[in-house]
Amino acid sequence: MNDDISLGLRARVALEANGFRAAHSLGQNFILDEDFLAHLLDLAGVGEGDRVLEIGPGPGLMTALLAERAGRIVAVELDEKLRPVLEAVVGARENSTLVFADALRCDLSALVAEKLGAPWRAVANLPYYITADLILKLFETRPLPESICLMVQREAAERLMSAPGDKNWCALAATVRFYGDCEILEDVPPQRFEPAPHVDSCFIRIDVKQNRLVPEAREAEFLKLIRCCFHMRRKTLANNLKAVYGVSAERAAAWIEAAGLKPQVRGEALTLEEILQLFEAEHS
Repeated sequence: MNDDISLGLRARVALEANGFRAAHSLGQNFILDEDFLAHLLDLAGVGEGDRVLEIGPGPGLMTALLAERAGRIVAVELDEKLRPVLEAVVGARENSTLVFADALRCDLSALVAEKLGAPWRAVANLPYYITADLILKLFETRPLPESICLMVQREAAERLMSAPGDKNWCALAATVRFYGDCEILEDVPPQRFEPAPHVDSCFIRIDVKQNRLVPEAREAEFLKLIRCCFHMRRKTLANNLKAVYGVSAERAAAWIEAAGLKPQVRGEALTLEEILQLFEAEHS
């Protein structure tokens, strides 16, 4: 393909030449505006020397832009039909690796160790129906990324950034707060995508904390307690503790009292700091 044409046009030509049609079932909505994608990468703070794991490269326009500005790129794509498109757009760049796999099923820790190295960042424009699962998957990856930049549905962004007392406060929001600080970098209207989705979107960044509330060796226990607190909404914390941990009513009451919480408190009303009090009361 002619190297003189812009990356955006190259992506369009490659998609057309290979007869590719976006699959609704895979949540494929692409951004083919080179300048706008470059703007998003500026907001993401991706720069020279960065190692980036990209999930869902689609036709590879963002992948090519990442390769121009970062040190090393590994792009993980589920749809094999995009292989010729990606190869045409990204080309044979020494600092880029294309991996065709399901990001939710593959061993991201091994992939990062083998092909990327640390420190690293994650960038993704992915199907919205896997947003929560992918964020949790990235939080399980070791070493953790320095940051996670995602295109998400506006509604999901509001949920991810919710706080205690908000109607959207949930286990996922609490988990995100445990691991990092989340912010909206850019509101993205439907017309930025091809085909245009029926929802508004946001490009967000989660800056991952180096020092978290509990040591890494105890993170799994703490995350279990977070999930427990939201196990049954509108139920008391005591009921959730009994259901998840199989403790007696007396033991649940004593646990809550030791944490300095009200006997009839609901788990969904707790702040992250109060969940930590509950965690420390059980493990003191």
